[in-house]
Parts: sequence; structure tokens; C-alpha cells
Amino acid sequence: MPTVDVTSTPLTPSARLKAALRLTRWLAAHGSEPAHVVVTFRTAQAMTYFAGGMPLTKYEDGTGEDRHARWASVICHIHPDRDPTYRAELAEEIREALGLAADTAHLMVRFEATQPDRVLYLESGSMTNGRPLPAGHSEEKGSRHAHS
Repeated sequence: MPTVDVTSTPLTPSARLKAALRLTRWLAAHGSEPAHVVVTFRTAQAMTYFAGGMPLTKYEDGTGEDRHARWASVICHIHPDRDPTYRAELAEEIREALGLAADTAHLMVRFEATQPDRVLYLESGSMTNGRPLPAGHSEEKGSRHAHS
């Protein structure tokens, strides 16, 4: 269940949707279940993100909403078996999806390996990691894996 958490300058709802779809398609093309891909967006408040001691979030008039981010900090939770090439290609896909092409753009992508058995999600009314329980193990409240 890969997750991509984006903190950036304000993006329009359509820009967020376009980026989320693009990243979901890329992750699905590289072996992830599309329904398990989670992409979240957070807009940083003024004077909350600094690089080299300089604020990248400054006070501005108006909403500041734009079609592309001017900077972004991204955390990706991915399977620990993903290699450096996968991570580099995903970082590039994130850059392109967010429209960060200008020389003045700032992007940092951090990868955190997450063991699949440490991620649970709701499916058919029960929390699961998608793997059957070991033989002889049952759950209270009768999950779909209780009689596997």
C-alpha cells in the first residue's frame, strides 16, 4: 500500500486530482494495486517551510492558488524491496506530476520503507493487511480470514 504525502504551495483541486491520478497510474504500472495507492495533499502555511534558513512559504496577497507547485516536500511510504532505480524514477514522476520544472522550484522526496504486515486497511468491514492468517489462527468478530 504505497502512500505519497505531498506538502506544497497551494494547488487547485484539479491540479491535485491530476497529480494523484498520474501517480496512481505510475504506481499501478509498477506493481501496486491501484485501490491501495493513497495520495494526500497538504498546503503549508506561511513561514512554515524553510530551506537553507530561507522561507519557501512567504506571506502573499490573495489565495496564491496555482496549477503547479512552486515547491514541495514529499514523503513516500513504499515496500522495502523497492530498489534505487524505482525510487529515482518515482521521484522524477512526482516532480513531473507536480509541475516542478523551473530552476527556482524546490523539491525534496523522502522514502520510508514500510513492511506490508505493518499496514492494515478496512476491507469488507474488517481490518486486514491482505494476507491470510497463519493456519489455526482465528479472529474475534469473524473476519474473512478466520476460516482460511
